[in-house]
Parts: sequence; structure tokens; C-alpha cells
Amino acid sequence: MARLEFFIVSESMSIDQFTNRLSLFNILEEVESPNFPFQLSIIAVSLWMKEPGDDERDFQCILRVSMPNVPPREFTVNFRFISRRHRVIQNIQAIQLNEPGVLRFEVLLNGQHAASHEIDVSGITMDTAGSPPNAEVG
Repeated sequence: MARLEFFIVSESMSIDQFTNRLSLFNILEEVESPNFPFQLSIIAVSLWMKEPGDDERDFQCILRVSMPNVPPREFTVNFRFISRRHRVIQNIQAIQLNEPGVLRFEVLLNGQHAASHEIDVSGITMDTAGSPPNAEVG
């Protein structure tokens, strides 16, 4: 079965139209918000490498998003290899985060866990002037 080369969750991305090179911007490890709920948009990228016997196979790549106190959501992409590698890009808009905790992304191939990525979600405590503590005022 196909082998996962990498799985990354970022804030945005770009693909060069001449070279097909992928650039990921702001890889997400943690996010902060002064207010809940708030919405987060992400790009999840997984790169799959073809193994012997994968030429005629159909694959289902599932991105499972889990948040505290909310049922997991799944986003599915089906693909077949047309070259040695296959890039799956999943653009998820407006994930609503209702409280601090761990936001977990899991990628599965044909129902089997391949990798996960966790983002720490925390609140920012504001001072009485509405600024984060230790914020520069200028």
C-alpha cells in the first residue's frame, strides 16, 4: 500500500505554476484567541509515495479533525496514482473552536491511521485596556 512521505498542517500555501513546487506558510503548532468561539482555516497536505502493486488501486485519504467536546469531522479525497507520488491538499475553511484544548488532525489511508498533527489552542488573557499582557503600546 502507498507510503506516507509527509503530513503537515499550515495556515496557507502556494504552488509555483512553472515548477509545481509547494510552499507552506505558517505551519500550525499553536493558536491563541482572546475570544471563543473563533474560526480557524487550515491547509492539510499529505504526500503519498507509490509502492509496488499500487498502479490500479483506488485510495481514499481521510482527514479527521477532532476538537474538545465536539464530534470529529471527516474530509475525504479519493485518488489513483498517475505518477510515482501523489499530493493531497485539503483546504478546510472555518473550523469553529469553542474552547481551549488540543485540535487534532489525523490522516488515514483506506481507513488505516498514517499520521497525526496536534495544535494547542489557548486563550489570551486581556488586561483592562483590552491588550494582551506585556504587549507593547506605541
